[in-house]
Amino acid sequence: MELFKMAKEAMNMRSKMKDIDNRLRNQVLDVEYKGIKIKINAKNEFLSLNVPEYLLKEKKEKIEKLILSAFEEACKKAQSVMTEEAKKLTGGMKIPGL
Repeated sequence: MELFKMAKEAMNMRSKMKDIDNRLRNQVLDVEYKGIKIKINAKNEFLSLNVPEYLLKEKKEKIEKLILSAFEEACKKAQSVMTEEAKKLTGGMKIPGL
């Protein structure tokens, strides 16, 4: 009977993970960093990038640095949301990889 209970719990956990995966994919975050706008979902999938015209007149190196910083900021925000969702699933228990 124990094996049956473990299998049922595993299936329940799989269902919860799939639900969280869908919620993360559908949760779109708007991040703005020094005029650069990025849309990213909470699964770290980038959806759009908008660089304002005035920035395109800057030196290439400056634009590249600003875009990288904007992507880093967007990733941090998405990771934060992902971490909060994982806490809900695990009840705050630390699980490597989540």
